[in-house]
Amino acid sequence: MNPNEYRQLRQRRRDAWIEANRTRKHPDTEAETLIDFARAWAPYGGASEEEILVHFGMTRYRFIERLWQIISESSCTQEEIHTLASAYPHRRRTGDTVVPTRSENLQG
Repeated sequence: MNPNEYRQLRQRRRDAWIEANRTRKHPDTEAETLIDFARAWAPYGGASEEEILVHFGMTRYRFIERLWQIISESSCTQEEIHTLASAYPHRRRTGDTVVPTRSENLQG
């Protein structure tokens, strides 16, 4: 392989790597897996406690808490975020009380 062929091969590999990473929702693959799982179960009202425990080894509450931590760093669209919010309501903690989000106040 001559130097020009090698450079072209390297450039094609680099371009393929950039394109593959551009379509990802999150820079962390574990976080992307969590988002994909949540998105897959969202049309059914969210994953059950058992499914979450089997796949991620955490409670539903911890799963939802983690989901909203990584959503802020993701490239999810507003529509995706709205769908996830419907299935996995985000609650903020203040001291020992749980404060519902604005969308929960509007629903209730």
